[in-house]
Amino acid sequence: MESNKIGEGTIISQVPIPIEEYNELLPFLKVKSYSKNQILKACHEIETTRRYLISGTLALFENQQGSKVCRRIYSKYCLVCDFESFEKERLTDFSIVAYTDCLVCEIPKELEAAILIPAPNIIKLILRLSHQVVVQNLEWASVLWLSPKARYSRLPQICPDFALIKIKDICGILNLPERTLHRLRGKS
Repeated sequence: MESNKIGEGTIISQVPIPIEEYNELLPFLKVKSYSKNQILKACHEIETTRRYLISGTLALFENQQGSKVCRRIYSKYCLVCDFESFEKERLTDFSIVAYTDCLVCEIPKELEAAILIPAPNIIKLILRLSHQVVVQNLEWASVLWLSPKARYSRLPQICPDFALIKIKDICGILNLPERTLHRLRGKS
């Protein structure tokens, strides 16, 4: 990405990583398309894949007493995974679902070590991706520390696909009752 396209004060890991930077990984990637509402990772299933979202929108849902609550929206150029399940190899209450039709590059966990041998230059990309994931997760988590009004104002800033999100899913992401959200929307 050209440096003149990055705004002053922007941390490089906050800039989306374009697909071109993944060229060395192409032999290892599986490109798949998913239809809206298709499940990529089910609840109570161990995550075995990291995904790079090329186009479309994915959502992370939490299973709470039988109902699904949206906790995060992923837009294009994001790395998507149930990271707790992937790293600790354990079952979680989270599922990953195609929020819209989408195109995804997938890297199975069993290929991760094999990638480093033929493509040692990929370490720079891996470090950048890791930092990006940490920054994005902190950004999403920090929204919940804000007042309800500030949460609602902040969500469109961190979610490029905000206009696509259903009201009930915004409530889940912001951890707000629907009544509060309607009141906040009326004031803005």
